[in-house]
Amino acid sequence: MLNPFKLSLSEASRLIHAGELSPTELVESALQRIDRLETKLEAWVTVDREVAIADAERYSKEAAEGKLRGPLHGIPIGVKDIFYTKGVKTTAGSKILADFVPDYDATAVSRLKGAGAIIIGKTETTEFAAFDPAPTRNPWNTEHTPGGSSSGSAAAVSSGMCPAALGSQTGGSTIRPAAYCGLVGLKPTYGRISRYGVFPLSWSLDHVGILTRTVEDAALLLEVLAGNDPKDATSSSLPVTPYRRAIDSLSPPRLGLLKEFFHDKASDEVRKNFEGVVEQLGEAGAKVVETRLPKSFSAVLAAHRLTMMTEAAAVHQETFRTRMTDYRPNLRGMIAAGLLISASTYVKTQRIRSQFTQEIAATLERFDCFLTPATTTPAPTGLGSTGDPAFNSPWSFCGFPSITVPSGLTDDRLPMGLQLVGRPFEEEAVLRAAHWCERIIGFGCEPRDPR
Repeated sequence: MLNPFKLSLSEASRLIHAGELSPTELVESALQRIDRLETKLEAWVTVDREVAIADAERYSKEAAEGKLRGPLHGIPIGVKDIFYTKGVKTTAGSKILADFVPDYDATAVSRLKGAGAIIIGKTETTEFAAFDPAPTRNPWNTEHTPGGSSSGSAAAVSSGMCPAALGSQTGGSTIRPAAYCGLVGLKPTYGRISRYGVFPLSWSLDHVGILTRTVEDAALLLEVLAGNDPKDATSSSLPVTPYRRAIDSLSPPRLGLLKEFFHDKASDEVRKNFEGVVEQLGEAGAKVVETRLPKSFSAVLAAHRLTMMTEAAAVHQETFRTRMTDYRPNLRGMIAAGLLISASTYVKTQRIRSQFTQEIAATLERFDCFLTPATTTPAPTGLGSTGDPAFNSPWSFCGFPSITVPSGLTDDRLPMGLQLVGRPFEEEAVLRAAHWCERIIGFGCEPRDPR
């Protein structure tokens, strides 16, 4: 058997359920990996070592007795440090919450625990999931950013510190770090996963995200996390699909190629990789048809940014008045600017959102998914920026589900990703198409040793 830390989420689950792997072996392997790599990557704010070991021992005993709590029984999961965790610090990457210890779990965390997961710790995030970078480094090359704001989650999963982690996305904070770190990143439809107990950045844009090493793993986690939550007024009451079954189909997808969306913004390396992958998918049977964006798209990035600024300013308004200097520069500037945006301007951005959502939904009706690169460039050098979310923000703005799968490496051996976008609450179609693409592309998911 592989070293336990090398196992994907689904592989570990199958082995634990078959009695061939104990939660203690898996958790100890993950902790050893953290001990070995954390000084190089700085992926964690908190590692809950004693609790994780105690839980693993208890869950190993239960497994030996045939008592399994759920599909995640005994599997260590990382949680981005904006999710409330009962009795464990939740800092949101900010000195403002440096000593905050919640007295309850976010719904997403409680659902992980209910399925048997062991929360191994809290991963680094940009301050309040906004712009000021975390200290985390990219396992593929530590001189490069892992992306953000789900920086620690991406680095932890990519390096084998845990098989999966929770992230979030307001602009591109799940898809982009997943692509930069050679992972699968899933941003479900707005409202598909409860945000109760997740510190907000922008109420109408925030999504819970999933970072894993395979599409099957993302489907498994979505089954656990999705579903209505009375504590979250934006939570959808639509039924949860058995998403793992959806990926069993071998039928090639119908893909709408949004060439004008990315052509001018993508770097030469990203464009060349993407065009090669599109040709590969077409030769394997996918029906790839170039399609045009609606006219409303021209205002989408600006409208998204204004919406985020306005809502972030509202979230932080009271604290900002008394602790302005405790905010880091980028977030401080965004809040200050957001407080100056007029109500009429905010209303106009929501009209643009409504028009774009309606028009892009009509365009998508002809396809299973849209197809684009996941990022404008590979992971940028340095830790001063987490990268450009331009290829992700439109789908956060309209709330449609999106996913990235690894699509290849640059000459410098940095990962690149393919992004698929689907219709609202049709995650099964997105996962099915992504799994098909994953098989055709054939990019491996083995954890990285930092270089």
